[in-house]
Amino acid sequence: MVIEWLHRWAAAMVGVLVLATLASAWRHHRSHPYVPRLAAGALAVVMTQAWIGRSVVKADLDADLVVLHLAISMVVVALLTLLSVALWPRLPESSPVIENRSWTARLAVAAAGAYVLLLLGGYAHNRYFPGWPLVSDALIPNFSDRYLAVHWLHRVGAGIGLVYLGWVLITARRLGRPADERRLLHLAAGAYGLNVGLGAVHVFTEVSSESVVTAHLMGSALVWTALVATTARSRTGMVVPSGRMEL
Repeated sequence: MVIEWLHRWAAAMVGVLVLATLASAWRHHRSHPYVPRLAAGALAVVMTQAWIGRSVVKADLDADLVVLHLAISMVVVALLTLLSVALWPRLPESSPVIENRSWTARLAVAAAGAYVLLLLGGYAHNRYFPGWPLVSDALIPNFSDRYLAVHWLHRVGAGIGLVYLGWVLITARRLGRPADERRLLHLAAGAYGLNVGLGAVHVFTEVSSESVVTAHLMGSALVWTALVATTARSRTGMVVPSGRMEL
């Protein structure tokens, strides 16, 4: 009861802060229309989230609505992250700019994968399936339970994501990407690796620790946020040595 009470008050505070952000964006950044648009989008999604939260309570925490609630909350996080990146210092107009859309696309794939992985985990987070890293100690278990199938997809996706993120890190260094991009990628990779460990603990404790569940979700959100920020930052006009453009 106390946690739910705190959750609702925190949600109300987020709503007020997003509204204040919109007011500030409209007052100080109207010369850059995308800034108030991002703030307005965040406010609209927060309002939608409040309505979905009401539906979750009335439906007695229906699993589908809980995941929808989580999905929308991550959209709020993404919009606020994009807003923050949009307000980061830019290069002077006279500075040379080299874009690499292929690189940005690969970062976007990583972010999208993190988002899907987060939702798959959220859908089956309270279901216990023995064995780690294999589900039920089988490479391909019996998919008689839909939650087991989702959990298996979550594990497989986590493995693929770990390899892909490692490749992105190596590529960022080879291309000589800006230091802030690489720092964000290292943050995402570190949080991802920690989250893999938390996933193992989640299984070994037979899904009995709410603290582990919360930490696992926070780690997933951090990975998502860092990858969204990296993707957005890669399009803000950073200078990259011309000899390192191609992947």
